[in-house]
Amino acid sequence: MPTEPTTPARPVLPGRGKVLVVDDSSAMRLALESVLAVEHQVFTAVNGPEGLAIAASERPDVILLDVVMAGMDGYAVCAHLKSDPRTEDIPVLFLTSLAGEAEETLALEAGAIDFLVKPFRPRVVAARVRNHVELKRLRDRIRQQSLVDGLTGVANRRRFDEELLEAWSACALNQKPLALIMLDVDYFKRYNDQFGHLEGDACLQAVAAVLARSVTSPGSLVARYGGEEFTCVLPEADALRAMDVAEHLCTEVRALGLPHPASDIENIVTISLGVASLRPAAGGEPQDLLLRADQQLYRAKSEGRNRACG
Repeated sequence: MPTEPTTPARPVLPGRGKVLVVDDSSAMRLALESVLAVEHQVFTAVNGPEGLAIAASERPDVILLDVVMAGMDGYAVCAHLKSDPRTEDIPVLFLTSLAGEAEETLALEAGAIDFLVKPFRPRVVAARVRNHVELKRLRDRIRQQSLVDGLTGVANRRRFDEELLEAWSACALNQKPLALIMLDVDYFKRYNDQFGHLEGDACLQAVAAVLARSVTSPGSLVARYGGEEFTCVLPEADALRAMDVAEHLCTEVRALGLPHPASDIENIVTISLGVASLRPAAGGEPQDLLLRADQQLYRAKSEGRNRACG
């Protein structure tokens, strides 16, 4: 049975939220879009599977979800949304023609944050969606701040752990390679001892800035792993590509020309890098890749530092 065409995406304007309406009634979709499109970019889906696909790709701020739909009802869709890391934090508002304590309890227990009773009142819908969009964006900002290293501005260890796991799963699903670079600043303790911790912090900030502007491939991530150690996650990068990136980083950090008289290598700041790449397989874990990169970093240090090994 052919499905009805969905509403084309509208251009995103500054400050506009993204709202997804999932309802098998064309009249209801059009009515909600006419109310919400004044303030938000609105996507629509005619059934549960289509709604899940749009939610995963567009990451809306709020989802309005019909409870009673053929095939996959709203409760099943909500369960899928809450089980997917890409969509689990998106607030869901159920659309229902049933009003009562039992229905409200079911909606909230299913994971919805609110519910709207049909027929809806346009101003009430607009206000509720506006409030939930603002709350979602506030939570996103707080979460983003919690995932950034306060000193260097790159991702912190928590975000690295999350992104590595997500990249591992995606590459395993798509049968693509995943590469990881681990690096640290050579003789950084000596640098701190000679220049002090404030200059040491400035050194780490400068190195992080080089990494951030040099590692820009889609899905890549630069993170501070701890102390003077950093990591770079490179989805879909094979060993050759990852080694090219590592050698470029080594050159770019040297080009900073930061004085380091206490180094046994050169009189400037340098880095050592370990590179690993593999194709994630079912049953494997990201720690396998992390261990390989760490072993290569140890090798780079034992072979004289200021180099990349992989």
